[in-house]
Amino acid sequence: MENNYKLGKVEAIAIILIVMINKLILNIPYYIVDLVGSGAIINLLYIGTIDFILLLVIIKLFKNFENSDILDVSEFLGGKILKNLIGFLCIALFFLVAFITLIDFSNVLHTIYFSNFPMVYILFFFILGVLIANIIGIKGISRTICFIVPFAIFSVIITFFTSFENLDIKDITPIIGKSYTNTFITGLSNCFSMYILVIYYFLKPLLKDVTSFKKVSIISFAISFILLMLTIVPMLTLFNTSSNSEPINSLFLLSRQIELGRFLQRIDALFIFLWIFAIFAYLSFIIFMINRIIKKIFPVSNEKMLSYSTCGILFGIALIPVNISHIHFIEDTLYRYLIIGFTFVLGIILLTLANFKKRKLQKNNIS
Repeated sequence: MENNYKLGKVEAIAIILIVMINKLILNIPYYIVDLVGSGAIINLLYIGTIDFILLLVIIKLFKNFENSDILDVSEFLGGKILKNLIGFLCIALFFLVAFITLIDFSNVLHTIYFSNFPMVYILFFFILGVLIANIIGIKGISRTICFIVPFAIFSVIITFFTSFENLDIKDITPIIGKSYTNTFITGLSNCFSMYILVIYYFLKPLLKDVTSFKKVSIISFAISFILLMLTIVPMLTLFNTSSNSEPINSLFLLSRQIELGRFLQRIDALFIFLWIFAIFAYLSFIIFMINRIIKKIFPVSNEKMLSYSTCGILFGIALIPVNISHIHFIEDTLYRYLIIGFTFVLGIILLTLANFKKRKLQKNNIS
């Protein structure tokens, strides 16, 4: 792996976008609409504003910590003990994210296309690809993501415009949703939909130019929010016409409604093929992040062996028998509040206290 490889602006933005695109693929739009109904558009504008304010706070608080991530800040604040505690928490969080992603999407493939194919082979297919990617290194991962992202964005845009014509005014009314309380109070938990906020806590040291942190963060956030909105709007129609009580793969079902003439009759299969590569790239980056955190906690001499271990752990966890409905429950409850707790509470508290400590030390040095 390239220990010293740093991301350019375009690479960093692409990585954030691949994270968002994978959340779109794996039903984040469903959970938003399921909670607030026809108020999803107003709710999304509401939580988007809150998440953007949080992003500006994160940027501001990181200003005094050049080339640092949340682990470096934790070490400055509370030494190696606090750093290790936060590191273990982040490892667990990223493993949960990788587990949900791997199981959920593999189940979609197994159910729709490979029902006669053992699930374990699908899981192994993904794990092997992720392992190879991490042996190659972050340079290869980032460049692959840069290649995939434009096509993935294009698939979201096509899905939006081809589904928009089916949107009825009844699907977005009442525009405020079930009630003000549901849209603006209960709906606050939809802030977890901008999961990319977690990545910003680790992004700065990965950048070739740390001064571009603010620019990269704001641009990637804006594009991610637009992509989420483009998925939410047609999702309102799909949600109101579906009788399925279980969470559905929204982007896939939307793609199946696309008709582009006789030349492209099964565009959903083309999109699934594209999304397989998107999932590969995303999981590869998550494993890279886990490896990076482990390196900060423990002295690791052989990074290739570390990739074998982390991929092996993920594969082992994925083999645990679990009902897909339980995965959806974890994603809609535990995962939702873990993301909110980390981004809005723990991360901000650590950064705020670290800034107070730094100012106090600087004041003492001056005096």
